[in-house]
Amino acid sequence: MITGEGVWEGGGVPLPLRWAAAVVTTGAVAGLAGAALMGLLHLVQRLAHGPLDGGFGAAVQAAELERRVLAMAVGGLVVGLGWWALQRWGPPVRSAEDVARGPLGGQLRLRSTSVDAVLQVVAVGAGASLGREGAPRQVGAAAGGWLARRCGLDEPAQRVLLACGAGAGLAAVYDVPLGGALFTLEVLLATLAPAVALAAVATSVVATVVAWPFLGQQQVFTVVGLGDPSASLVVVAVVVGPLAAGVGLAFRALADRSRALAPTGWKLPVATTLAFTAVGVLAVPLPQVLGNGHAPAELAFVGQLGLGTAAVLLLARPLATALCLGSGARGGLLTPAVALGALLGLLVAAAWSHLWPGAPVSAVAVVGAAAVLSVTQRAPLTAVVLLLEFTGSATTLLVPVLAAVTTATATARLVGSRSRRAT
Repeated sequence: MITGEGVWEGGGVPLPLRWAAAVVTTGAVAGLAGAALMGLLHLVQRLAHGPLDGGFGAAVQAAELERRVLAMAVGGLVVGLGWWALQRWGPPVRSAEDVARGPLGGQLRLRSTSVDAVLQVVAVGAGASLGREGAPRQVGAAAGGWLARRCGLDEPAQRVLLACGAGAGLAAVYDVPLGGALFTLEVLLATLAPAVALAAVATSVVATVVAWPFLGQQQVFTVVGLGDPSASLVVVAVVVGPLAAGVGLAFRALADRSRALAPTGWKLPVATTLAFTAVGVLAVPLPQVLGNGHAPAELAFVGQLGLGTAAVLLLARPLATALCLGSGARGGLLTPAVALGALLGLLVAAAWSHLWPGAPVSAVAVVGAAAVLSVTQRAPLTAVVLLLEFTGSATTLLVPVLAAVTTATATARLVGSRSRRAT
């Protein structure tokens, strides 16, 4: 755990100006990197699936069936060859989470991390069922650590700047400055030390503002029909919590197991090509399995997804994610988890409407998304803030979202403690 001690010093010499410069520069670099990576993502998506006038989901729907399969096959081959080359000739690529939580002295190589981030973006652009946030987080973290070392800051400060860079990258691409800061503090550093909290907020704010001219200012998801908070909505949120804990724990375990099976060497490009092609074939009847999960989540939030399709996607999307991760592909799980929670919430809302009307479907979908995300990320506060920022629903859904996240987190921890006692 970071306590804040040593953050203001470098080699025993007070360096507040260097620290401030490193914080601001980390935020600016994370914002620019996030904007550049999102530009690359949109380019790959257009090349793979066609014009994005109506968003990625609409582009996939309009694309020819053969194009969905071909785009994934080519994308799998390209990223597989890229990761194989990176493994063969580059240093090992570590995640920001591993370095931030590991022993002091760990670092991310800026060049290899940037190459890995580009490959992640190409994979998601082709249609891999992975999150787009992993790439900007990685680059922001690598830049933060590099800048801290260049400024002569000590190892605790280097770790803090690395984590702040990761949160700033997340904040930049989703326009969620508070969520990005909380991700740094709750997920990566597990601290609320004032000096660290100030740095986390500052880097996320700077990154968000820097990215605005390129990415704009808008909610990540459109949500309609939320209505006013009701007793029915609060109660169903409590019911959703334990169900979301089950979905989140299962998804997290599936992702961990799939990553452990990832091949290396010459098998890697073969596996990515085959796995991505398989997901492309699955996308012929189910185009919503492609991409990071934004499209099906938003369809659930606006009430335009059928219950049968939602039920199928609740199983098919984790399968697609597992295929991608198991083949050796790398990427985030944030938006895929949001999509699963939204699908779960949609199904629960349909059943609940027969028991106690008054809980809007879109509201329950948002509640489910927050609850599943809180379990997969092991970060209830971050999940609450992210979903409220994603959807602009703070005044309407704060209480039910808190209720669902609380019960989901409590259930997940209860299951986890029982599992540890059993072993």
